[in-house]
Amino acid sequence: MPKEKKKRSLKEKQRERQLKQQRSEEAYRIDRKILASRNQKQWPKGKIFFGVCLLLIIIGIGAWQNVQPSQTISSETTVPTQKSPTTTTPTTTTPTTSTPTSTSLAPNFILKDINGTQFSLNQHKGMVVAIHFMALDCSGSIYPINGYQLQQLKSACSNYCGKKPFDIVTVAVATCQGCDQILTQIRADYGVTWVMGNDYSDGKMDIVDAYASHSITDGAIVLVDKKFNVAQVYTDAVTTDALSSRINQLLGA
Repeated sequence: MPKEKKKRSLKEKQRERQLKQQRSEEAYRIDRKILASRNQKQWPKGKIFFGVCLLLIIIGIGAWQNVQPSQTISSETTVPTQKSPTTTTPTTTTPTTSTPTSTSLAPNFILKDINGTQFSLNQHKGMVVAIHFMALDCSGSIYPINGYQLQQLKSACSNYCGKKPFDIVTVAVATCQGCDQILTQIRADYGVTWVMGNDYSDGKMDIVDAYASHSITDGAIVLVDKKFNVAQVYTDAVTTDALSSRINQLLGA
C-alpha cells in the first residue's frame, strides 16, 4: 500500500506539471493575440512618416494661399467688388533688382487672357516684354505692391505700347472661383490694356514654376529682351522712370 500511495503521488505531481504547462502555453497564446491586436491598431513607422510628410505638404499649400509676396490665395466662392486703386507707394524706395547673365533664356509660355485671347512669348521675338506676376485674393484685393506696379506699368505702356517693340503681360495666380470677374474688375480699376490672365486656370502654375529659378515674388516684374533673355528682375516696387530707363537700354540693344 505505501508503494501505491507513492506511485499515485508521482502521477498526481506529473499531472499537475502538465496542467501548469498547458495553462502557461494558453496564457502565452492569449498574450500574443492581444499584442497582435494592438499592433494592428497602430500605424507602422512608414505610415507615420508618410502622414507627417502629408501634413507638412498641406501646411505648405495653406501658406501659399495667404495674401503674401510670392504666394497664391485660398479658394473661395464669393466674388466681391474690387476696391478702387490707391496711390499709396509701398515702403520700399530702392527696388531690389538682379541682372541675369545674357545666357539666361526666358522660358516660353502661353497665357490665356480673361477675354479669351492667347499670349505666347515666342511670338514676341524682337520685342522687349515686361512680365508682371501678381497673386490674387478671392475677396478682390491684391497685395499693395501690385497696385503700385500696375500704375507704373500703365505709365510705361502709354509711352511704349503700340509705339515701340514693347509689350506687357500680367500673370495672375488665383485659385478661387470667379477669379475672371475679379481680374476684369482689376483691369477696369487700373486701366490695364495689356494681356492679363490666370496661370492657375488649368489647375497648374506652369509659368510661375518656370520662372521660379529667377526668385520671383508677388509683384515681381521680369524684363525679357529682344532675344528672349531675362535681362532684369524687379522683386520690389519700381518707378516708371527706372523702368523706362531700363526699357530704353533694351530697346536700343
